[in-house]
Amino acid sequence: MKQLITTTEKSGTVKSIFIMAALAHVMMFAACKKNNTAPENDTPLRADDFLANYTVPTQSFTGNATTGFTITGAKGTVIKFKPGAFVDGSGNAVTGNVTISLKEVLSKRDVLLSGVMTESNGQLLESGGELLVEAKQGDKALNINRQQDSAVRVDVPKVMNDKDMGLFVQGKRENGAGQQQQNPLTWVAAPYYPFGNGPNSYSFPLPGFTWVNCDRFYSDPNPKTTITAVPAFQDNNAVTDLQVMLVFKNIATVITLPYNYGLQKFESYHNSLPVGLQADLVILGKDSDGYIQFGTQSITITANMDIQAAVHKATQAEVDSFLNSIQ
Repeated sequence: MKQLITTTEKSGTVKSIFIMAALAHVMMFAACKKNNTAPENDTPLRADDFLANYTVPTQSFTGNATTGFTITGAKGTVIKFKPGAFVDGSGNAVTGNVTISLKEVLSKRDVLLSGVMTESNGQLLESGGELLVEAKQGDKALNINRQQDSAVRVDVPKVMNDKDMGLFVQGKRENGAGQQQQNPLTWVAAPYYPFGNGPNSYSFPLPGFTWVNCDRFYSDPNPKTTITAVPAFQDNNAVTDLQVMLVFKNIATVITLPYNYGLQKFESYHNSLPVGLQADLVILGKDSDGYIQFGTQSITITANMDIQAAVHKATQAEVDSFLNSIQ
């Protein structure tokens, strides 16, 4: 028999697929034992190794705030800081060297591994790329100088999408009746910012040192439905930090299915998924021995579908094979 034990919901910044405090709830499942032991030569992947190998990297740059400078991320994002672009927490101009940290989320694989999913109050978004940009001088966080016009200018390469997009930022989620437990933050359209859809890049002034997303709402004429998923455990280990996600095949969209405590199932946002859309369902967690629990299956969305989501102790080769297929 399976037993669900809930623990206190965490809160904070998403740092990895296992530190999804702002995106999911922490659960522990105890599963019935299955006679499905992996061959001895298939070494299971440890959760610590997963984090070390797959977490979207944070890149670090140093520049002079007085003279201004330009940085280029490993995946091609270009950010230009004008002279005097920074102020401290009191609004005072910053001079001297500053440190910039950058995360580039420019593929569906990156979205999956960053935990920052592409949805807005339950509606699907297509992404042209997500960024986290932060600035510090020493250990003090900095802000953008609002007295400067386009003090920080960003160009995101069109490697994830080439459709016209707009700028989204993280904001407070609307509280709809009957909605399940969920992340209190979601993507919302940014207040007006000039946004350029060039032939090779998306260009815009950075609204703040935070997460931003080049996005558009996904439009599909098909009827919309709600789906559910239940983990089908293949091992006898207790599993924590369990996540169920959908990586869509033909659009640049990755979402999580929040856990519905009333149903005791993972459930999509209500009437949000177009019937006929194809996706890979991914289930991922960590077991009591510190190993990755993992499973995938290809699905086509049907009305009110309920999925048995198989999850088992996985090898690095298995995880690599799937992640390499969703670039």
